Formats: sequence, structure tokens, C-alpha cells
Amino acid sequence: MIAEPGGQNVVEMQGIVKRFPGVAALDHVDFALRPGEVHVLLGENGAGKSTLIKVLSGAYIPEEGEIRVEGEPAAIRGPQDALDLGLRFIYQELNLVRTLDIARNIFLGKEPSRGSGLIDSNRLYTQASELLERFHIELDPRELVGRLSVTQQKMVEIARALTTRARVIVLDEPTDVLEDRSRRDLFQMIGQLKREQNVSFIYISHRYGEVHEVGDRVTILRDGRNVGTYEIAGLPFDRMIELMIGGQVKRQYPDLPMPASDEALRVEGLCAGRLLHDVNLSVRRGEIVGVTGLMGAGKTELGRAIAGIDAMSAGRVLVQGQEVQNSSPERAIQEGIAYLPEDRKTQGLVLDHSIRDNYALPSLSRLSPMGIVQHGKLDAEAAEYLQRLQIKAPGIRTYARQLSGGNQQKAVVAKWLGARSKVLIFDEPTRGIDINGRREIYRVMQELAEHGVGILMLTSDYTEAVEMSHRVVVMRRGAVCAEHGRGETTESEILREAIGVTEETAP
Repeated sequence: MIAEPGGQNVVEMQGIVKRFPGVAALDHVDFALRPGEVHVLLGENGAGKSTLIKVLSGAYIPEEGEIRVEGEPAAIRGPQDALDLGLRFIYQELNLVRTLDIARNIFLGKEPSRGSGLIDSNRLYTQASELLERFHIELDPRELVGRLSVTQQKMVEIARALTTRARVIVLDEPTDVLEDRSRRDLFQMIGQLKREQNVSFIYISHRYGEVHEVGDRVTILRDGRNVGTYEIAGLPFDRMIELMIGGQVKRQYPDLPMPASDEALRVEGLCAGRLLHDVNLSVRRGEIVGVTGLMGAGKTELGRAIAGIDAMSAGRVLVQGQEVQNSSPERAIQEGIAYLPEDRKTQGLVLDHSIRDNYALPSLSRLSPMGIVQHGKLDAEAAEYLQRLQIKAPGIRTYARQLSGGNQQKAVVAKWLGARSKVLIFDEPTRGIDINGRREIYRVMQELAEHGVGILMLTSDYTEAVEMSHRVVVMRRGAVCAEHGRGETTESEILREAIGVTEETAP
């Protein structure tokens, strides 16, 4: 049961102030979490959500304010203090030991042991298998984490957090990489922990449709301030977004231009690894082709194979009618193929380098005739794309890690446009990006299409696939199982195809 207003809260944060050079990240923010509730924390990138959570976790020490846990003042001066108080955190950034297997990551520091103190390996792997099965995670608990996709690693993190008896669990973008079945399983588990153990949840998400599905109350932050706390049942969706962005809701998806008749990309009979087999698809110049499906269907593997990152065992790739020979990342880049990975922080950008330096990386040979970098030309080009893509930053020498998620994605786009790419492969282009950031990414994609760039968009967001694609390709178990023109399918139909359930076979 949710405590009545005025009852003792599990967590209270009063008058929290946190400043960074030149900005007040939190400006006297109040927040209260009741026993056994899911309290959604909403706000655009930079609104202060992550900063508030890091204050609660002990990662940041506030300049002002007080934290109480179960009514008692809590001196949280480091992460261990938060853990000792029963607070558990699942961050948007992955936090796993890549050199250990799944089971050892799940039970790290709390491994089942024998009487002698040695780890009981049989129990370790049995318990890990049972936990993975509860979430329909089809993974071998002995698999090294470093070999997993971003999606699979996120699911391992969620499983790990649920092994401990916590009084509060903080979930930061928990479903951004989960397919529909796993998302429903997570929500069911949240409900079960609320009912049976009175666990409270702080839930952060950019998937705003989830708010009414999983939440009890919502607190909205804007520019480091608490705009208000509301009962979700009485807060319409449009009003919630207006409070969050400080204005009226704008149209999310742009009109798409008419693509050309000639092809930018053709894939014929592509096979790679143990998953992909006989994949055929094409992208015309100025066309956005959305590729979607469940986790493990092969979307990311397809993008990596086309970009030469993973070796093909059969098939061929053609760019504007010319076959890409002896495919490798370098060769694919030379032929005009660019891959924008789902993990832009570790694979798309060098965070401790500037926008300018990241822009230069794939174009150094062009910008360095005779081995000497033309700094003036580099600065001019980077500044042009900063303005053209409306990257919100003081200048081209701003470090990539200082940008919001949406602006980091635009910085990745800028570097590949500088490399004169003809085909852009976007892998989960709006993952972890707020509503205005998504709109900006969609605008950039629209403009790229208008200029004749072919776009292959790999996405697990079925709405995004339907609304932002000229054609939608559905994958299942490493192969294409369906293809639809614009306006010819729905999210529910895509889900049925991705699962492999048709109207004829449905119970």
C-alpha cells in the first residue's frame, strides 16, 4: 500500500542545492518517496534528474539541504553509505565487470558459499540461471559480460539489482534497451516487490508512455527546480509534457521527403556469424529504412556486418551500385558507409576529446595532405556542422562528455558527414534522449534524407520505426521476416511479426 500524504516517507530530500561551475544543477529541490510506491522522476536532459539521484547515492555532496531515510537524518557521504541504508541504483551507464561472466557479475560480493568460505559454483550458476529465466533472458550465465551487447548487459544489471533485499531501488532508464516482453516482465517484478516486500522505486525514463503504466506519482524537474509532484492518475499526458518542457507540446515526427529512385545501399544474401543468414534489403538515396525486431533478432549484427566491423561469411554489399570489396571498417568508410553505434559514449565518441577532434577522426587523411593537418580548414568545417546541426555547445572545443545525449548524437552525425558518407546506419538513434532531443535528431535525419543520404535506422522502438521510416523491415532470428511501406503497418502488427505470431496462429 502507498502511504497516505503526511505519513512517514522512506526517503525525503529537502532543499537540495548542487552547483557546478557556471550552473546550478539543483536549486532547492524537494523530493519525497512513500513506502511501496513507484515515483517517476521526469525532466529533459539537463533538468537535474541524474544529479538528484547522484546526491542520494553519495556520488555528489550537496552544498545545501538535508536527506532523511525512514524519518532519520542520513549522512550520505559516499556510495557505501547509501548501500548500508538499503538504497540500490541501476544507472543508465553500464556498471559491470567485463572480464567476469554473467553469474559472477550478478552475485558480485554476495556469492553463495560453502561452509569453508569458498564460493559454491554450482549454486552460483543455478541461482543465476533461475534469475535469468524469470526475465526470459536467454543467456548462458557462464558467458563473459564483455561479449554481450549493450541490451544484454543492461538486463544483467537489472537482474543483479533484484538479488538484494533493498528498501529503495532507483531505476535510471531501465527499459531503454528492453524489448516488449522483457519490459512487461520488469513491470510485473516491480509490482510484485511493491506488494510483497513494500519496496519503493524511483523511476527515471524518457519513454513517457510508461509513466501511466508503471508509476503512482511523478515529480517533474525543469532547469534544476521542482516544478511539482502529481498523482499520475490525474495528470493527462499532454499536460505532463507541457510541465516538463515549459511550453506547449510540439509535433514529434517530421514529414519525410520523397526518396530518389536510385539506390544508396543494397545488401544481398548477407550471412555473418551464427545469427545472420540470407539478409536482403535496399535503401534508396534520401530514404529512411527502419529495421526493427526483438532483442537478439540481429539488428545490431546487421549494421556491424554492413559497416565491415564484423566479417561476412556470404553475400555482398553495394553502395550506389558499386560492390564494397574486401569489406573492413576502413574500406566501408572509404566507400561512404558510416555506422553510428547504439553506445555513442564508448563507441561513437572519444568523450575526453573536443567536438572538433571527434569530427576530425574519420577525415584525417582528407584534412592532412602531406601529413600536415590543415587546422584552419578543420576549424571551419567543424564550426559549420556545429551550426548546421544546431549542436548546443559553447564552441567546437567543448569536450564531448559535456554535451547532452541528443547533442552527443548530433556530434557523431557531424563527424560522419564530414567523412562524406553516403549511407548512415543509425543504431538506436534516440536511446536515452529526451523529447526535445528526439525531435532534433528526427529533424537532422529528415534534412539528411532531403540531401540524398540513405539512412538505415536500427531501432527497438516500434513507434519510431513506423513514424520515421519510408519502409519498415522486421527481423526475427537473424533474418528478414516482413517488410512494409509507409503507413502499411502498426506497432502491434510489428510485434506479432517479431515474435512469430500471426492472426492464424494466435491463440
